[in-house]
Amino acid sequence: MRLLVPDDPVFLGMFIGIEQPLLYDLYHFYRNDLSDGQDLMIRTAYCKWGEIQQSFPPLLQWQDLVPAARGQGGRKGYALHDSRGRQLTCLYSVDVPAEYLHTLRACHTMLARAERETGRLTDALDELAEETSMRCLVGDFGRVLDVMELKTPPGLLRAIGRGAPSGPVPAITLDAAQEAEYQDFCGRVVYALSAGDRFTYTSHRAMYF
Repeated sequence: MRLLVPDDPVFLGMFIGIEQPLLYDLYHFYRNDLSDGQDLMIRTAYCKWGEIQQSFPPLLQWQDLVPAARGQGGRKGYALHDSRGRQLTCLYSVDVPAEYLHTLRACHTMLARAERETGRLTDALDELAEETSMRCLVGDFGRVLDVMELKTPPGLLRAIGRGAPSGPVPAITLDAAQEAEYQDFCGRVVYALSAGDRFTYTSHRAMYF
């Protein structure tokens, strides 16, 4: 299935932030504390998460997002414009097997349930939250999945598909219909990431419109 991934620091920060302190640590440091089913689910989700990240275009990889790892090359993408010529936040077309998202959603459901219950997995999540000072790891996991599960508008996908993944063109200009799809889609991205906080939603939405 085709996803539209935004060049959005909020989304990308959440995406990158989930792997290390949540999936990686659960898999590598808490395996002996988990049941066989929990261990298998987390291991599978961790592998799928990494494969999805590898499918992102190079400028959305963590090496290009972290200044110390970026070097002198800088970020090279394309320019996206609305029908009046104003520059927009770019979206990139990414091909991800639907089963990957199903696996990740099942893993998130398991972790969210564990947060409400008691047991070894609950204890592991509590320890990770205390060690990282991040009480929102599972919530962020769910919000990123919400974005990746959004239905992709067909007209917008046809326009953006020219820019990725085969290699960005210098510029893409949306027509009026595609622009309407862009506004609706990006509004849903911001809503999914805002966690119901109106101030967060309003300030984040400003980077798209």
